[in-house]
Amino acid sequence: MIKKLVICGLILSGCGGPGDELPRQPVSGTVTLDGKPLERGTIASQPASGLPTAAAVPIIGGSYSIARDHGLVAGPYKVSISGSPATASPIDPATGTPPPPGKPIPPPKGLLPERYNASTTLTAEMKEQGPNTFDFPLTSAPKK
Repeated sequence: MIKKLVICGLILSGCGGPGDELPRQPVSGTVTLDGKPLERGTIASQPASGLPTAAAVPIIGGSYSIARDHGLVAGPYKVSISGSPATASPIDPATGTPPPPGKPIPPPKGLLPERYNASTTLTAEMKEQGPNTFDFPLTSAPKK
């Protein structure tokens, strides 16, 4: 039994996150779309250089947060944001009827333009001493 506990402890200690001794910082903020909170979505931060941390967390009611234990180290990050509808509708918009039994429902179209996710230009610079609060006021209209 003790052998199993030691092995489990060794496995868990090598997984990063809490206890990895990196100088992680908590991160939080808001995401709005056309002035209204983005109800549901995901925000992901990828290092823009050789930093050792990345994160992806849910956006709920326009807010997101990453606790210090899972936070990011100081430096530049590329940020991508995706949104999802509050509820997926099984109604086919072309016919106004539900799909026949056994036919899969197509995935919902993304709520946000690609400039915020697949082709993101959003960035954030994490600081060694917080606060690391980043608000993203997004718009659905194309940039002019």
